Amino acid sequence: MTFRRRLSTWLSRFSGRSDRRRLEEFSRSLALIVDREALEASLAARLRELFDPERLLILEPDPSSGQFLPGFYFGIPEPMLAGLRIAPRGKLARWLTANETCLVVGRQAEVLEYLDPAERALFGDLGLAVAVPMLSLNRLAGILLLGSSRQGWGIRRGQLGLLYLLASQASLAFENAGLYRAQRERLDRLYRAERLAAVGQLAAGVAHEIRNPLTAIRSTMQYLLSALDPAESRYQLVAEILSEVDRINHTVGGLLSLSRSGEGRKERLDLAAPLDGAIHLVHANANDGGVQIQQQTVSSLWVRGDAGHLKQVFLNLLINALQSMPQGGVIDVTSQPRTITADGRELRWAEVRIVDQGGGIAPDQLRKIFDPFFTTKHDGTGLGLPICHGILEQHEGEIHIESELGQGTIVTVRLPLFEGPATWPTS
Repeated sequence: MTFRRRLSTWLSRFSGRSDRRRLEEFSRSLALIVDREALEASLAARLRELFDPERLLILEPDPSSGQFLPGFYFGIPEPMLAGLRIAPRGKLARWLTANETCLVVGRQAEVLEYLDPAERALFGDLGLAVAVPMLSLNRLAGILLLGSSRQGWGIRRGQLGLLYLLASQASLAFENAGLYRAQRERLDRLYRAERLAAVGQLAAGVAHEIRNPLTAIRSTMQYLLSALDPAESRYQLVAEILSEVDRINHTVGGLLSLSRSGEGRKERLDLAAPLDGAIHLVHANANDGGVQIQQQTVSSLWVRGDAGHLKQVFLNLLINALQSMPQGGVIDVTSQPRTITADGRELRWAEVRIVDQGGGIAPDQLRKIFDPFFTTKHDGTGLGLPICHGILEQHEGEIHIESELGQGTIVTVRLPLFEGPATWPTS
């Protein structure tokens, strides 16, 4: 029997016309939502309407470790979830996957005894009574847990199948949302790469024509400046013109770097070297601005790349973080090895995270930050992040930026861990 027919059967058994209508609306709405947070909120709202739990927790698989971690929840104090981990091959996960049914603590005491002590504590400490597998293609994509302290609350036997079907339908919707997000990120990366390539080619074509007259203008301005008395008003005017010429030249150099980001000598290096070098360069400015840089980095993160280019990436990102915190604060810089499972493969990365306490980035601006010339700074060129993106693309790496207004910004840079010459194309 197909999922849709099973759902229709349970809908026909469920009492109450309004309840059936809510379930039908939920089934239709899931097909229209592609945002995971919105899906979780929609699922939680329907479960509260139908089963009225006081507590709800959705455990989601972590891409790097595979362990199930707290995702969406309500009715549970956040400190109680700190450190909560459920093993993907633990007894709870295996039981839910094998039986493809709900676990009701009050009715299945023998199953509760079978679980590991940490898994039993999950129910007792958090006041949860029902565990529901969220299965997608016979794979456990999440665990839904419900509970309540009200006397007489529970899930009736006739409702368990419906609860399981709803969780399974939601897990498929989550899977689709993840695929949609991954596809959107791929298209965004492709769009950025095309934009950077186009701008780089244009810059390479016109840079010679721009820099030749700039050199003549600069030489003339320097000659005039040397002949003027610093006390004269004309001295300051010529000095300002010279400064503007240098600014134009700097912008042209930034454009050229977009087309030359793949150049340079790539060699085996410890990522700590360019990262430490960039931190050292901004330390004085950070102290002057009342910003503390807290560094928790590890050595022996071996990558293959150009040390100068990678240092430029970290320097640009740290300068952005400093400029976002004019009132001071803390910048956390961490590095670590990461293993992330994607498309059935395990990818090993060297990961650097730069977290600031600045004002954050508005959602409508977040998707534009890698576009050349887009900037929110009054004196910015809008080339810093596109250059970082171009360099990391040439290193087969990634850059991700998460930000909320008033909540600061998290920048994550990932580069493939060095696995030997055979895994790298020759440059």
